[in-house]
Amino acid sequence: MSYLGLDVGTTRCKACVFDDKGRVLSSAAREYGFSNPFPGWAEQDSEMVWSLVKEIVREAVFHATQEPRALAISAQGEAVIFVDSKGKILRPTILGMDMRAVEECEILSRQFGAEELLHLSGVPLHPITSLSKIFWVKRHQPEIFKLTEKFLLYEDFIFWKLGGLPVTDYSMACKTMLFDIDTQEWSGHLLDFLEITPEQLAVCCPSGTVIGTVRKPVADELGLPPDLKLVMGGHDQCCAPLGAGSIQEGVASDNMGTAEIFSVPVDDHSVAQKIEPHNFSCYSHVLPHKYLLATLNQTGGLLLRWYRDQFGQEAWEEETKTGRNSYEILLSQARREPAHMFGLPHWVGSGTPYIDAFSKGAIVGMTLHTDKGEIIRAICEAVVFEQLISIELFEKQGIHFHEIRAVGGCSRSSFWLQIRADILGKPVKNLDYEDGSVMGAAMLAAVGDGAYSSFRQATEGMIRVKSTCDPDLVRYDFYRERFAIYRDIYFALKDVNRRIK
Repeated sequence: MSYLGLDVGTTRCKACVFDDKGRVLSSAAREYGFSNPFPGWAEQDSEMVWSLVKEIVREAVFHATQEPRALAISAQGEAVIFVDSKGKILRPTILGMDMRAVEECEILSRQFGAEELLHLSGVPLHPITSLSKIFWVKRHQPEIFKLTEKFLLYEDFIFWKLGGLPVTDYSMACKTMLFDIDTQEWSGHLLDFLEITPEQLAVCCPSGTVIGTVRKPVADELGLPPDLKLVMGGHDQCCAPLGAGSIQEGVASDNMGTAEIFSVPVDDHSVAQKIEPHNFSCYSHVLPHKYLLATLNQTGGLLLRWYRDQFGQEAWEEETKTGRNSYEILLSQARREPAHMFGLPHWVGSGTPYIDAFSKGAIVGMTLHTDKGEIIRAICEAVVFEQLISIELFEKQGIHFHEIRAVGGCSRSSFWLQIRADILGKPVKNLDYEDGSVMGAAMLAAVGDGAYSSFRQATEGMIRVKSTCDPDLVRYDFYRERFAIYRDIYFALKDVNRRIK
């Protein structure tokens, strides 16, 4: 038996066919970009993404030695696709990292209260939420808003293309901020405020649910079996912990992708309301009766990508000549010892715990002795320091973990994993298959199809640890001293950054 995991992320889509033991039978991936027409904006052509999704599915299925029995989707959250009554996309999709809706958040906070909104959906009020983006379009592009028949997320958009019905799961629905996490229904008073109906949103159901089969014309086009089951997937940041084996509170997941999400599964979503400030998501997991307590840092791998694109021309050239990965080249040039300077990784505003859309990135403490190797090292350390601020807030609420499972593209770097272990003081494990979102989607497909009776059983059957980075306790002590300085940098620059336009 084999299962197809499909991940539709912010800058890449990937399809992988696994057997029921978690072994890769075939895979395919494509990268794509997004546009920044104005500062703080991030938009994407969803039809272009769909065309690339079709390519990778066709390629992965063609090269697999077994036909997949079921497919599930892991998808980026918060992106909003505006579709008219004829199925035409009306404007570029507004991505999760888009920060334009600051004023809309202020209005929503006055209207409903930020704490009440957090309690409703498990997601803090923020410009990235779908609610804020839809409200922005209603205020600034009313002609688009009036023509919109469906407000879709990437998960329901792809299912709509595959099976003809837009369906989403509870984790994705929560990320819109339009979903009531307790009743597991769309929030009537928020929909009334926007003047939209539940029929304009996707049907919601639990992850792992079989929602139908692929449409025959699509199956024929993509080389899929005509009886391929479509199984409800989830938000990529929930699928990734599942694909890492983080299914109990003592095992944390670090999804090291374009953005970086550190998470632990918990039993009570109200814990987010006990953490000050009230800026943490704790929303429906793909695991039944569990919630995902998560950090959000928009600049994880994105920060290294920025450095590569702006200053890493020689790495690009070497990749072109030799095929060696350009990120691997850059990290090999990084200083081996801890940096004596700091980065503040707020290139697209700050994530948790401050959620400050006005904060900006900084490199602090450079001297004439600073070289690019130290800058690269400081960038890598900054991303982890930023996570540690949030992790300490978790621990104050009694949420502890004894190991970290790392997934995502950046988890391939043993250099960056060791920095995490040394700063966080916990062993960091990477896996035989590092793309947790794709693996998690395939596990949902396998459980939905009945190959496994539980997610614990699927974890034991499909996931294997590859290696472990144990913390260097001498460096851990050193980093504790450095962290005391790092904590102050955001506050030292806060007012200055708000004055910079």
